[in-house]
Amino acid sequence: MKLQVRKLLKRRDKVTLYLFVIGLLVLFILGMSIPLRPKVSDVEKRELERFPQFQLNTFLSGEYFSQITLWYADTFPFRETLLSANSKVKELYGVKTQQLYGAIAEADEIPEAGNPPAAAETFPEQQEDEDAEPVKETLAERQTETMDSSISDVVAEAAQMAAEAGQEKLPDATIHTEPEVAGTVYIADGKGFELYYFNREGADLYAAAINDAAKKLSGTAQVYNMLVPTAVSVCLDEKIQENLKSSPQNKVFDYVYGQIDSSVKKVPVFDTLKKHNAEYIYYNTDHHWTALGAYYGYLEFAKAKGFEPKGLEEYETRVFDHFVGSFYSFSNQSEVLKNNADTITAYVPKGTNVIRYIEKDGGEKKWNIINDVSDYAPGVKYSCFIGGDNPFSWINNPDITDGSSCVVIKESYGNAFVPFLVDHYQMVYVVDYRYYEDNLIDFVKENKVQDVIFLNNADALTKRLSTLLGGILK
Repeated sequence: MKLQVRKLLKRRDKVTLYLFVIGLLVLFILGMSIPLRPKVSDVEKRELERFPQFQLNTFLSGEYFSQITLWYADTFPFRETLLSANSKVKELYGVKTQQLYGAIAEADEIPEAGNPPAAAETFPEQQEDEDAEPVKETLAERQTETMDSSISDVVAEAAQMAAEAGQEKLPDATIHTEPEVAGTVYIADGKGFELYYFNREGADLYAAAINDAAKKLSGTAQVYNMLVPTAVSVCLDEKIQENLKSSPQNKVFDYVYGQIDSSVKKVPVFDTLKKHNAEYIYYNTDHHWTALGAYYGYLEFAKAKGFEPKGLEEYETRVFDHFVGSFYSFSNQSEVLKNNADTITAYVPKGTNVIRYIEKDGGEKKWNIINDVSDYAPGVKYSCFIGGDNPFSWINNPDITDGSSCVVIKESYGNAFVPFLVDHYQMVYVVDYRYYEDNLIDFVKENKVQDVIFLNNADALTKRLSTLLGGILK
């Protein structure tokens, strides 16, 4: 009997060894299959590492082999399928409501509104700043660590305060539950959030840029400024934000608006979005606001500008299902977010659906303001708005012939906002200051643009982006 058991155990061990060796061999062959290696990640919306060119200095220093290792790992065949499978396995570990991936940073203290900025109203030369805090594109590079402090007591207190708050005119959907953390993204109720850390130098430089534009365009164009909060400040309980050291964006905006000259028309949207946080104004899996959120921003702009806004029922509606955005990729493809994929609803302007833009490589393209992205990869469907992020775009509405024009200076948050302006101007220009290299002041004066609209989300108040913004105003 014992002899039979030993034989069975030996046979099992041999089978296990054979399977292990075969598995390694399959992975080796797969890894060496150059044609199967992907070149672009649709989920992460980036080009993957290329095989390094041989250079004697990097070969001698050993860096060349490190580059090969990075290429090998980054372009491994079926990498996104394997990452998704890894995420599914981690889901089996159980709910980890107090786990944090990505270090909690220390934000600058927010001064009282009206305090003078620490930075002078000048802008350094545009350059990469190693000390600048990372923007969305670099979040995936953060290292993983575990959060030791519990926020259960804070959640309980917040829930009690919410219960005692009384009835609101609009339903309040502020999330008071303790967030689950995945990657660099906090997840609560199936929605992703990114913490916000105030950077005073960046905020001061941003205010200085707006003031610089207003001064140089005085008597030429009216300058508007709209600062848009991200979902963490609108939809997550203030006590939880405080415990996680996430800066309150409403106080940040009060401070920044306090530094901006009175000649600039401010377009405050924080309170409006907060009142509508029970609605679908931010995506679950992506850091952008939805077209509905942008519509509420448009209503506030209409008040500041003094025109009658269009109703949503006046637009043709386009719907694109199964959008999984930046939070999904930054959380190593969280199954929670994957199972709560977004739907993009877009509104086509009445006057025209044609936009022209200059691509980053200098080419010119004719496109749709609201483009059909039904067949696009799930991670890139936000590009349905104005063709995505391009240095310079322009829209000519043939239904308006009064010579009216505006220019929107924006990062990607402006993409969903621009379509609502089309039916109010003959010409709508769009500048993405992260890629635009010409002088904006000269452009406004030469083209007799009447309205200059700065639109940025809170995460753009950084030294790096504010410096880029100031650079196009020289």
